Amino acid sequence: MTQEPFEQQLDSELKAALDGDEEALAGETLDELAALAEAEATAADAEQAAQAEELAAARLQVDAERAQTRAAVARYREAVLAADPDLPPELVAGKTLEEVDGSLDAARRAVAQIRERLTVEEQSGGGFPAGAPARSGPTTAGMTTAEKITAGLEQRARAV
Repeated sequence: MTQEPFEQQLDSELKAALDGDEEALAGETLDELAALAEAEATAADAEQAAQAEELAAARLQVDAERAQTRAAVARYREAVLAADPDLPPELVAGKTLEEVDGSLDAARRAVAQIRERLTVEEQSGGGFPAGAPARSGPTTAGMTTAEKITAGLEQRARAV
């Protein structure tokens, strides 16, 4: 029966321990442990570097997708404003589709309220029309001398 290499190594280690060669055995064990620790550290460093590369690639991809999303939201906003030109562009804003839709609803409500107020004011007929002339007496510009005298006499007669 032949012994396997592992069993042979185990036998030699046992014999060395029994023969009092414990210091040699401890030295070999420490060297093996140091080599194993160094190999594990190298593997961990390589794994960490690979993870860092994956993280950087993922960040680049996320940044690219964010830029695409911002561009799509901007195009959506412009399309909505083009479809409804009565809406003031200042009232329609947002970084996401939901925000743009929310501000779009608010802008439509504001425009509807303003239109309603204007309609009520027009129907009430109160006040005076914009651009009404100032309240003053008749002007004498363009009158003949006889017309000016007649207008002055009429004013004096009303005052008395």
